[in-house]
Amino acid sequence: MSRRRRDDSEPAGVLLVDKPAGPTSHDVVGFVRWALGVRRVGHCGTLDPAATGLLVVGVGAATKLVPYLTGQDKGYRAVFSLGRRTTTGDAQGEVLDRRPCPPGLEERVPPALAALRGTLELPPPAFSAIHVDGKRAHELARAGELTELPARPMTVLRMEPGPVTRESDRVEVQVTLLVSKGTYVRSLAEALGQRLGVPAHLAALHRLSSGALSLSDPRALGPLRACPREPGPQGIARWRIEGPAELGSEREALGAWLRAHLLDPALAVPLPLLRADPGEGGQRALRCLSSGQPVPLHDPGLHGTAGDAERVAIAPAEPGEPGLVVARVTGEGLDARLEPERVVVPPALRP
Repeated sequence: MSRRRRDDSEPAGVLLVDKPAGPTSHDVVGFVRWALGVRRVGHCGTLDPAATGLLVVGVGAATKLVPYLTGQDKGYRAVFSLGRRTTTGDAQGEVLDRRPCPPGLEERVPPALAALRGTLELPPPAFSAIHVDGKRAHELARAGELTELPARPMTVLRMEPGPVTRESDRVEVQVTLLVSKGTYVRSLAEALGQRLGVPAHLAALHRLSSGALSLSDPRALGPLRACPREPGPQGIARWRIEGPAELGSEREALGAWLRAHLLDPALAVPLPLLRADPGEGGQRALRCLSSGQPVPLHDPGLHGTAGDAERVAIAPAEPGEPGLVVARVTGEGLDARLEPERVVVPPALRP
């Protein structure tokens, strides 16, 4: 009983956070957890500390959506720097290889970028969060126990070249790209350098979107502020995250600001959405699904189209009303059914 009271009282929704450079994604989760006073908080796709932009954060019961949200295609704006290769594949690492970019390299960049579109077999950066024998790859890399990871498929769905500029013996390439889950933009930067015959690394990265969620959404949080603190053990950087200056550092004010920007889980879930009729038919369908019982896909109490989707989300007719169930579509034609897979937010059913 106490668990249900906790679930009913805590906020449930999705935050679209504009992460500043410096803090880790876990630091952002800690800030949200502190400001809202909620333990269940999780992000839906890591951003490296130096990267900025969209970090999708689930709050409360909406953390159950993390498995569905993490698999979405990601949109980025990136800067590839040609002429230097680093230990980490980005600007934070030590330089391993330094060579001047030859004259005329700029003209060869567009076709080399075009060749990166599609699915490639590339090694992820050794300094990454990938698990290797129960440990994070970056831990092994720092200890000198790992230098390279095996190649894996990475898919570039869209690659739009931007300005190409020369600074002394270096060339910087701005791109906007859309990639699949598991694609490391640092790996793409190094792959571009290999095609051009020069060392390369990722100089800057800004995430624009994750699936249908983006920073252009009016409910997205404005950029958070990152203030450096005293370094931790072994000189590891530490940060204090703050909201808009006008809110100050009061927990109550920051919590209210975050609550005002929470996105209804039903609007964030990356699945076709069926709405339950407010009448008895819809109530019955929601009651069955939330208690683990299947209902017909074409139940008259449900409205919406599943199309060819393998999964759908079901929510009450009124936006903002509590209730969200994820279900698998089984069977075909008139025999098609909705098999409940996960009750994200229990519906407030009428007796």
